[in-house]
Amino acid sequence: MKKLFLGTVLILISLTGNLFAQESLESPQTRFNRLSKTDQTFNGNKSFAYVRDFVQLRDGKMILELFTMDDYDVFRNIDSLLREVKKDVAFYKDSLDANPTGNVRIDYALTPGYNYKKIRFKMYPSDGNIFLNKEGAISKLKFEQDTLRIIIQRSRPGISGNCMIPYSIQMTLLLDNYYDVEKVIASNNLKAILDTLKEASKGKTFRNTTIYSNPFSIVYNPYYFGKDALKRYEWLMKDEDDKRVSLRHKKGKFISLNANVGIGYIRDRMVTMGDIGLQYNNYWGINHKDHNLFRLSATPYLFWEHNSDGSYLLKDNWWVNGAIGSIYDKQLYGWYGKECTFGLGYLVGEKGGYFKNTTMKVFTDLQLSSWVTIVPEIIFTDNFKQIFPGFTLKVF
Repeated sequence: MKKLFLGTVLILISLTGNLFAQESLESPQTRFNRLSKTDQTFNGNKSFAYVRDFVQLRDGKMILELFTMDDYDVFRNIDSLLREVKKDVAFYKDSLDANPTGNVRIDYALTPGYNYKKIRFKMYPSDGNIFLNKEGAISKLKFEQDTLRIIIQRSRPGISGNCMIPYSIQMTLLLDNYYDVEKVIASNNLKAILDTLKEASKGKTFRNTTIYSNPFSIVYNPYYFGKDALKRYEWLMKDEDDKRVSLRHKKGKFISLNANVGIGYIRDRMVTMGDIGLQYNNYWGINHKDHNLFRLSATPYLFWEHNSDGSYLLKDNWWVNGAIGSIYDKQLYGWYGKECTFGLGYLVGEKGGYFKNTTMKVFTDLQLSSWVTIVPEIIFTDNFKQIFPGFTLKVF
């Protein structure tokens, strides 16, 4: 009997896991694996980006994409690294000068020991010839910004400690002109900016060990002294404007009260039911609509019987339940894109003889829409000697 019980639990866990896999969107790792070897070399793997910072410089913008808190220290000597980049790029100066009104992207990739440097130049022509006529003096204009990206390949021990996980971090400079990198170096404040970002990344709700489930972004303007000079956001923003959308979404961790009613089919009987409980929510993902949950609830199943005089007699059977799972926002594979959880229930109050002795159940919540959930369940009663299925339809 115990083997049958454990087997049933494993079947339900497997069912839930398969549904989770169907609900998942294509991962950043999958998209990265489809890139060419060249693009993999000169683009950081978004699967390992848990920190994304945006810094407004006097002569452009800097974007940092990091894997762990320790990665801030890698860029603390960015002044020296930029001087090295400038020296290595010098051989291409004539080609850069030959494209004065277009824009260029320079990717500079470093191996873990900085033994090898790989450089890629991508030149883009201007969208037509653009001129400025100022008091009769005509000159060509450049509208598009240049991009300098430094990619540093790193590795860290895996969970077991027996293998090393390779990853990459990157710093991107968006400049009106590539040669403005000289002004960025001359400002002599990049180290102070990195120190400020690292300090701002330390929050009461954040620890280095939880960065993987709680990514964050920082927007920083070191030349502005108002209250909005530095803001930290508890999710990974796509860009600085992403906050205007994301602020409308729920975020972080909180507890909610949940209640619903429905009907069930148990032991060849139709029963009414209710459900009320507390739910712990942990929102994650870029859009902060997807979240994990843990729910603790109380559920009465109400069996109705006829008295000898024809009136109805209520037999209520009470369960205490615990459930864990996730809720997704996107509609996939015909689902509305909602809840999929696995739970256990224990009978704490029995009337009517429908259940005997120790009684438990396993179940999974499958939310078809925002207001309809189906709950397949398997019930074990009389000290696990009897097993029968159940089915509940919840309406929110």
